[in-house]
Amino acid sequence: MNLDHLAVRARLRSAWESVDLGILLARRHWWQLAALWLPPALAVFVLLAAIFPDSPNLALLFVWWLKPLFERLPLLIASRQLFSENTSFRDALRQFRQANGRDFLAWLLWRRLSFTRSFDMPVTVLENSTGKTRAARLALLHRNTAGTASWVHIVGAHVELIFTLGVAALCYLMIPEQLDINWWPMLDANNTGFQWVANACSLLIMAAVAPFYVCAGFMLYIGRRVKLEAWDIEIHFRKLRARLDAGKKPNSSHKPRTNTGTTLLCALALNLLAIAGLSAPQPALADPVTPDQAQELIDETLAGEDFHQRESVSQWRVKDFESREYHFPAWLIDLIEWLESLGGDDEPEEEDSDSNSSMVALIAGIIEVVLWITAIGLVAFLLWQFRHRIRALAGYRPIKKSPDRKQPETLFGLDVRSESLPDDVTAEVRHLWTRGAQREAVGLLYRATLSNLISRFDCHFRDHHTESECAQLVREEAEQDPRLHPVLVDFFGQLTRSWQQQAYAHRPPTDTALETLCRDWQTVFSDEEVRA
Repeated sequence: MNLDHLAVRARLRSAWESVDLGILLARRHWWQLAALWLPPALAVFVLLAAIFPDSPNLALLFVWWLKPLFERLPLLIASRQLFSENTSFRDALRQFRQANGRDFLAWLLWRRLSFTRSFDMPVTVLENSTGKTRAARLALLHRNTAGTASWVHIVGAHVELIFTLGVAALCYLMIPEQLDINWWPMLDANNTGFQWVANACSLLIMAAVAPFYVCAGFMLYIGRRVKLEAWDIEIHFRKLRARLDAGKKPNSSHKPRTNTGTTLLCALALNLLAIAGLSAPQPALADPVTPDQAQELIDETLAGEDFHQRESVSQWRVKDFESREYHFPAWLIDLIEWLESLGGDDEPEEEDSDSNSSMVALIAGIIEVVLWITAIGLVAFLLWQFRHRIRALAGYRPIKKSPDRKQPETLFGLDVRSESLPDDVTAEVRHLWTRGAQREAVGLLYRATLSNLISRFDCHFRDHHTESECAQLVREEAEQDPRLHPVLVDFFGQLTRSWQQQAYAHRPPTDTALETLCRDWQTVFSDEEVRA
């Protein structure tokens, strides 16, 4: 990199000015840069078209994902054009492997979706930085510039989209009105021919936009380096050094000739001038001035016209309006007086401290009102937050959100209707148990319990609930409904566990456990009948 061959003037530029300079660089070398981007991308596109002829969108997506590889060669050639180094098209294509020889896998994986790709790419391609060195370099370059680089990426993506829609609209406008074309079959996903043509146009549009995107990020990178490394100052110093070196070189073709007579004549002339200067009359010193005379001279000078110049200046200004006296409303005055009365004391105040004490009383009154409002709001918030528990402590049933909810008729395959139960549940349970129908006996007792909880205690079981969820629901509603006393909750939990062991593990309860469950069932629901 030789700064003496820089094709642009090295000076401090704003970020967007550097981007604009990159657009100018891309316009000057657009044909070469676009032609360098297109061949590798077109080769990949044609190869995928041959391998996957029925997937045109897959080929375009793959080319789009490989953009970081295709942009490196235009970047390398643009950097050489910036330093006045011309490269032929054939020689440039030979350098494709050199441009993509470092960190290509990282740019295709975690760096692929980076919004600062065009700005970060020169650090990899031109500086050959990797690892911690690259991270430290980017941290320095991104200061005050990463936002502009991100906007370059966003604008480039939108430009590609606008060009794609513009080409489609142009093709539509060029069709004569006399031709009646049915577009829907062409836009169908099964029409692969039309999709291949559309994707090829998209590939050409990407090739057309790529030089501007690459050069914009590259010149933004150059502008940042000019600011950090003071290229403009270095170039000026180099020019000064070149001038000094050119002045020190003697001209061998024209050597100065010395003349002894001329030298003696010049020395004699200098001596005569010195003697004439010594013999010339010296000017007389000025007369001393007294302080009074100096003051008079100062007053005369200040009284002159130079210190009394006047000039007229005319300009626009806002017109002065007559001030209108504003009267505070009576309710506001009464409010202030009431606040003062809240904060003041009843003792008589002295006249000299009347204004200060009234101000203190006003502030104290405002603080008192704010504290009262805060306390009332806090109490209201606590009452609203714990309203359900307060209602439960007071013995009220919480309001159901859907009181007309339809009660289920079956739960996990068990009929829980009241009509399906015998008149004497425990007697039927004991009868089934003695006959050896252990599952039917426990199931009948469990169905009867569920039916009573639904019909008499308004437990809102749902069809999708399991046995454990029903037991959990009863425990939760017992905290708000005083009718669900702890004895009933404990009994239902024990019965649920017995039913689960019988139904799923085929482990029936013992005779003593079943007799205890029947006795508890009679106790719980008989007590409820007495209460009702």
